[in-house]
Amino acid sequence: MTSNSRVRLAKEATNPALIRMRIVATGLLVLMAVVFLVSRALVDRHPAIGFVRAFAEAAMVGGLADWFAVTALFRHPLGLPIPHTAIIPRNKDRIGDTLAIFLRDNFLLP
Repeated sequence: MTSNSRVRLAKEATNPALIRMRIVATGLLVLMAVVFLVSRALVDRHPAIGFVRAFAEAAMVGGLADWFAVTALFRHPLGLPIPHTAIIPRNKDRIGDTLAIFLRDNFLLP
């Protein structure tokens, strides 16, 4: 990681809108975990609780999968060097070259 990218990450980490959205996303994930645990404990009380449990479980799995996918594009999740992660920083030059060729061929040439 270069010093410029470290500075950019430090600025992004202090962005109030980004901090607020991270808090909201984490709060929703925790809320779904609580709903899942409560519905799991109360599943025998009413037949509809099973639907609530399934919804909460799907929300937790989807939230974690989305977090992992987006994080894996830009860095190593949890700081672990998992294969096929940090794809964009590792391939940024190739992505830029390919994008330039695409723009030239499809939008700039007659």
